[in-house]
Amino acid sequence: MIVAGFDEAGYGPLLGPLVVGSSAFEVPGDVLDIGEPGIGEPDLWEELADAVRRTGKGDKNKLWVADSKVIKPRKDGLKNLELGVLAFRGQREATNLEALIDVLGGGRGYARQPWFQGFDEVKVPEFAWTGEVAARADRFDEAAKAAGVRFIGAEVRLLDAQSYNERVSVTKNKAALLEEACVSMLSSLRKSTRGPMRVTCDKHGGRSTYLRLCGKAFPLCELHILEEGPDISTYTTETPQGPVWISFRKGGEDKSLAVALASMHCKYLRERCMARFNAWWSEQIEGLKPTAGYAVDGKRFIQDVAPELRRLKVARNVLVRQR
Repeated sequence: MIVAGFDEAGYGPLLGPLVVGSSAFEVPGDVLDIGEPGIGEPDLWEELADAVRRTGKGDKNKLWVADSKVIKPRKDGLKNLELGVLAFRGQREATNLEALIDVLGGGRGYARQPWFQGFDEVKVPEFAWTGEVAARADRFDEAAKAAGVRFIGAEVRLLDAQSYNERVSVTKNKAALLEEACVSMLSSLRKSTRGPMRVTCDKHGGRSTYLRLCGKAFPLCELHILEEGPDISTYTTETPQGPVWISFRKGGEDKSLAVALASMHCKYLRERCMARFNAWWSEQIEGLKPTAGYAVDGKRFIQDVAPELRRLKVARNVLVRQR
């Protein structure tokens, strides 16, 4: 059976990329083994307990897999995000940021911007060392083999401000961008796998209805609403590749390791992008304070750089999100 999770980072900021991501595992058993459809799912924290931990406490040689909003603020937050992103895939495919984004399917639309040039020169890993990644990767492989679990992989969609604005000008609704990214990755995952699939997505804002999104992801498949509410909305359908249960849950990162790992991928990539963003702008404007791009400080940053936009030949809609 396939267990997958979806999340995002950077939905609210004025600056920087929106990153939507997923992670997926193949686990033993079928739907009948794991409780009521749409509600339960295997506890991968428990299944992989020899290699992963759910909290910041415990064996530091285990991978900390949790909501990225919990991990990132810590002094070693970026290191822990990086270890999770790289060790699950064994750090076999990428040694720089450009290659990592390529492997994850993020595309290179971001490369139109001067502040996102040179990603091939940004090393991966940066905050951990390769031996740490390898040791944790080996430990995960052993735990996964013992549990009969296989990491299928992770995928991301990365939209810089220009791409974001281009899509919003068409959709007239920024929520549609999350929907488009989820539909694309859900469709891709379902087409590439066989058997029952259980998906958990972190809720998109305060929404309780996701029938349209599911219909786009699984066209020509009959959908059934199991429940729709403020905490969880669950749907089921039968696809040519097998049955699907998909739940949109409030605080999904705390209930599904797959969602937490998707969250870590999104946050890690956004943080690496913002580091490059701030480095470029500080080279252009002496004394400019860096920003994370959110709300009040994002507005401060925009005011600080506004007098220099013409000199730098930067259009506002390339830098600042419309909504």
